[in-house]
Amino acid sequence: PIWRNDYDWSSLKEQDGHLAFEDDSYTSKFGIDVSFRQQEIDWQKVAAAGAEFAFIRAGYRGYETGELHTDDYFTANMEGASAAGIETDVYWFSQAVSVEEAQEEAAYVLNLISPYTVGTVAFDMEIVSDHDRIQGLNAEEKTAIAAAFCRVMKEAGYSVLVYGSDSWMYTSIHMEDLQEEVDFWIAGYGEDYPDFIYTFVMWQYSNTGTMDGIEGNVDLDLWLIPK
Repeated sequence: PIWRNDYDWSSLKEQDGHLAFEDDSYTSKFGIDVSFRQQEIDWQKVAAAGAEFAFIRAGYRGYETGELHTDDYFTANMEGASAAGIETDVYWFSQAVSVEEAQEEAAYVLNLISPYTVGTVAFDMEIVSDHDRIQGLNAEEKTAIAAAFCRVMKEAGYSVLVYGSDSWMYTSIHMEDLQEEVDFWIAGYGEDYPDFIYTFVMWQYSNTGTMDGIEGNVDLDLWLIPK
């Protein structure tokens, strides 16, 4: 069975321009996730605007070439967020087509983040185009790839999340095979609360958020934490 979440969404509220959650069982943190798309960020302003954590893109595997790349703004974002007192976490955009490639990606990320204080590493696999390397993978293969990446991270002492839209979680991986090993970060926009019924700990609730210190849009995230 896939465990269901027990969040009482009547406890969700807006606070200082972003979402917050508080009931007898859970509290929350508010944060953002960023990549090269946001260009230069004024992290002091982001901190003043209430962001407690940031998931910073470490890098990606090319969805056609398969080459591993570091995000152009990774170093600037890690140093800027850390200097502003914001918790630094990272995510990796995977296009691995085998367990071996997932392990290669994980080793690459471990090397990148070794100079920094990082609590959680998220695994993000998405279909980008009709030419994606991962286009032909089935749910079993994607699950094995996610598990392999996360296992390397956990063995290195990091907490792990698997990211995806609710439809991706339902159909593209076997959540029940991962749930004892990892937590889930779901994306769902334009709804009062997530109608995702299974366990998850983080909700990316907007991909068109705005925040002082960032030009243009930024993803907004609510992290639900057991008391």
